[in-house]
Amino acid sequence: MNKFLLGAALATVTVLAAPASAAVITLSVPGTGGSTGFTQSSNTSGVINDEFQFTVPVAGDASGSLISIDLSGAFDVAITKVWLDAIPFHQDLTGSEEKWTLASANIGAGPHSIFVEGTWGTNGGSYSGTLNFLPAAVPEPAAWALMIAGFGLVGGTMRSRRRVTSVTYA
Repeated sequence: MNKFLLGAALATVTVLAAPASAAVITLSVPGTGGSTGFTQSSNTSGVINDEFQFTVPVAGDASGSLISIDLSGAFDVAITKVWLDAIPFHQDLTGSEEKWTLASANIGAGPHSIFVEGTWGTNGGSYSGTLNFLPAAVPEPAAWALMIAGFGLVGGTMRSRRRVTSVTYA
């Protein structure tokens, strides 16, 4: 019986002492460009260690923002760090709201993550954000064909100008 109680006490302490696990959430970002929202909330105090994953099919420009609002100190979320891959968001503290923004970041095709760190207030709280993606400009096939035809015409014109006509007198 004593071994059972000791084991149960040890298991309880291990669970309570374990660090908060990170929430990993997958976002859907349109490859043709657009915006997607992300949010997280809690009803209790604790550590925020969230990751929002997304994949883009082509390289492009990403921007975003994150905001939390203090409701009478009861639902105060203290965000300490927000970043996209290794690119930090800029913090702006005004009034009862906390804003984080990323003006512009060039990202390549493939998987990416937004990380959020901080602490939940006494009664928890929430934050929400927006991620914007604009794919890099890629010429359409018709534009490529027109460009190649133009190079061909310029090359043909240059070649025809090289011909020298020789006149012989009899």
